[in-house]
Amino acid sequence: MPTIWGQLEGSDELSVRTTYIQVRTYLPGGIVIRVRAKIGAQTLIARGTEPVAVSGLRNGEFVELSYQHSREGRLEAETIYVRPEETVVD
Repeated sequence: MPTIWGQLEGSDELSVRTTYIQVRTYLPGGIVIRVRAKIGAQTLIARGTEPVAVSGLRNGEFVELSYQHSREGRLEAETIYVRPEETVVD
């Protein structure tokens, strides 16, 4: 399963049923890419070994995002793991 590591840039709710997460990662040569993935009902979100709600995610946290892509090319998050020792206090 493809995985990307980076800093959480936020999550947004475009409608009552759809939430997205955006992750920023750096590539060699200083190139920055941003990945946006849909969070579904089956998406596992955890900080360390503890489950976390989408509302519990904070900007700047280091996350590992594994995903699948749909036929339309959209990314759908399978798991989102937050590194617990690098949490950010807002």
